[in-house]
Amino acid sequence: MKERIRETAGSFFIAVTLINIAIFATGTIFRPEQRFGYEAYLSPLIFGLFTVLPTAIMHTKKELTLKQLLVRKMIQLVLDIVIVISLIFAGKEINSDTVAAAAGVSVSIVIVFAAVHGIEWLFEKRTAKQLTEQLAEFQKRRANDI
Repeated sequence: MKERIRETAGSFFIAVTLINIAIFATGTIFRPEQRFGYEAYLSPLIFGLFTVLPTAIMHTKKELTLKQLLVRKMIQLVLDIVIVISLIFAGKEINSDTVAAAAGVSVSIVIVFAAVHGIEWLFEKRTAKQLTEQLAEFQKRRANDI
């Protein structure tokens, strides 16, 4: 449980950092004249929380096949897009500008999602390498002791 909380917190902070970059990029493209107050600093935290929820809810201890993992990630991505688009555009009039902005936000969500999972994979790969090296060293010491 403790490990899962650490993983989720790590995902959250990676996502929030990348969401900040995505908000800057999409805002610069679609609404460069718009300015915000201090309350705007909360939106990446809120988006990060809502996008980590599907990952936390869909977590399983069971080992997944590659196909199951990919389906699960696709479901999480779709949920992330639906959640964020709903938060941003709820109650707004649908017009060509809104659709274009929603498409831009959707693309940025896909990029952030891929980047978060890529960064997590790199961290996990590094950890696996360290554990493999430690195990090899332990086995070597154990063989010398016998």
